[in-house]
Amino acid sequence: MSKSNIYVGIDLHKEKFDFVMLSASGDVINQGTCLAELGAVADFASSLTRRHLIVVEPLQNSYWFIDQIRPYAGSVHLAHSGKVRLIAESRLKNDRIDAKILADLLRVGYLPEVYIPEDEIRQWRFLVQHRRQLVKDNTRLKNRILGIINREGFTIPASDPFGKKGRAQLDSLPLSAPLRVSVDTNLVTLDLSSAQLKAVDKEIEQIVQSDDISKLLCTIDGVGPITAFTVRACVGDISRFRSAKAFAAYTGLIPSCRQSGDTVHNGGITKQGNSTLRWALGQSVTHAIRRSPHLKRLHARLCFRSSSGTARTAVAHALARIIYHVWKEARPFYR
Repeated sequence: MSKSNIYVGIDLHKEKFDFVMLSASGDVINQGTCLAELGAVADFASSLTRRHLIVVEPLQNSYWFIDQIRPYAGSVHLAHSGKVRLIAESRLKNDRIDAKILADLLRVGYLPEVYIPEDEIRQWRFLVQHRRQLVKDNTRLKNRILGIINREGFTIPASDPFGKKGRAQLDSLPLSAPLRVSVDTNLVTLDLSSAQLKAVDKEIEQIVQSDDISKLLCTIDGVGPITAFTVRACVGDISRFRSAKAFAAYTGLIPSCRQSGDTVHNGGITKQGNSTLRWALGQSVTHAIRRSPHLKRLHARLCFRSSSGTARTAVAHALARIIYHVWKEARPFYR
């Protein structure tokens, strides 16, 4: 970077943002506070040049903010909030100091960054999160209904309590009037949520049919259109991972390790990285061990040596590595 660069740290909030501009030597050139509204952000952006290198800490509206200033600045970076907090822990803290710390980290090359996806990937991520929330809502409603009927000692003998046979049994239960009202009300909400989930799944399947990478991922045993789309949206660009090991670490499915001198403690998985991606891989394990002989053997061997949970985690880890190679090498998966 040339000495003429200006490093701009921005501490963004919903209603305002604080900025600090530093020279290459670390001197404060300018600082201030602006409203986080379109007109004020546009005025701030118009004052920028290609010399300005911007760093923003993630917030709900950070992508919108980045889109407004990116055409004017030399580069825009998104800081990793958790890692920045560890680096810059201080007793003295306010928005202006936070902005200066961000600019300083960028200036000296120590800024931990977050991947900034393209607009299309952002829209896909929103769709994935929306679907995951619908799945959670459905599960919560089903558990609530089963909890209500259990209060009067009833159970549903059908394998699927909310399938056609299970719903018939549910409707025929001699519940008291208040519980029947509660059950029927929740069933109406469940039917609406299920219809919304089907509509989202249909939209995702249409997107997968037009995306070559998603179709490529669907060739992997246990990976269907929903999982392929989730992986595609969460990862965005596979080239940002240098190896399958690095990609597996991003999923949080690798074992944790604590070492001090000659003492080494190995623990459970780190659970660091993208939780939605880790959830999607976990959901695919059941289908994977049914379709893939290799993954089925891996699961059976670890079930014998350890536990079912450990075995499922290992299969999800193996799936992550397979996904990396299929995507990186751009060739279908073959058993």
